[in-house]
Amino acid sequence: MKLIYKMIDKLLAHPTPLNLLALDRVLQVGIPFNAPHGFKIQRLGPDEVVVALPNRKLNQNHLGGVHACAMATVGEYAAGMSLLTAFGISRYRLILAELNVRYTYQGRMDLEATCSLGQIDKSLVESGLATESKFLQRLTTTIRDREGHAVAEVETVWQIKPWEQVKTR
Repeated sequence: MKLIYKMIDKLLAHPTPLNLLALDRVLQVGIPFNAPHGFKIQRLGPDEVVVALPNRKLNQNHLGGVHACAMATVGEYAAGMSLLTAFGISRYRLILAELNVRYTYQGRMDLEATCSLGQIDKSLVESGLATESKFLQRLTTTIRDREGHAVAEVETVWQIKPWEQVKTR
């Protein structure tokens, strides 16, 4: 597992188009629940992470729009990718603790989830982890359609914990 985590960290550190494609493939295998949605990492930069969610039959609700659960999942995914971008995966275990979604507009086309890395204060997280065994990080992801309409806002809270403090079975 450590070898895969180091490979993911290398891909995150150099987000070239080819590395983003490789990262998409690795994460489809590593997170099989997300694979059918067809998420594609569009941008992985120092300021933000953008993940595409296609409006295709598998992601649609009974009205032909993007299903609420697909939007919630891409919002979670973009936030998780933001934490991976900030910290990597080899040092910390990241796990979702809370998920809240506010839907504001019907998603009837391909969507993009954007999470700003400006929400993450790395020094605050690291100082918090120096005194506690875990840290809770709140992130907000905005989901927009191709025309720029805000479709949903996904708020996630993540538990960040050093791997050496994670109890294994």
